[in-house]
Amino acid sequence: MSDDRTPSQGDDSHDDDLHVRTEQAGTGTTIILEGEFDLTGTERFWAVFSEALAARPRSMILNARGLTFIDSSGLKALLHARTAATDAGVAFRVSEPSPALRRLAEITGIEDLLEDD
Repeated sequence: MSDDRTPSQGDDSHDDDLHVRTEQAGTGTTIILEGEFDLTGTERFWAVFSEALAARPRSMILNARGLTFIDSSGLKALLHARTAATDAGVAFRVSEPSPALRRLAEITGIEDLLEDD
């Protein structure tokens, strides 16, 4: 009976592990990521990202300074976001990568995700 869980048990706290918000500045959109970016946060990230991309900004910046953890699911979501933005003709970059993101990008050999081009 999983419906009997109480918040104090911490079983449902994963819903709030990744916080995603957007900021508009001129023709650009910044998506700010905070917390833990793992499989439980990919759906939330993709919903926010897709809505922001649908508005057709000229550029999208993912501010990743607040990421405390990221696993392969989060990294895959960032790579898919870059591809989707590029395919839509929208400039894309990750700014201020957290130490966790920087390390994972280095380990996996995709440091180019972090470039500020």
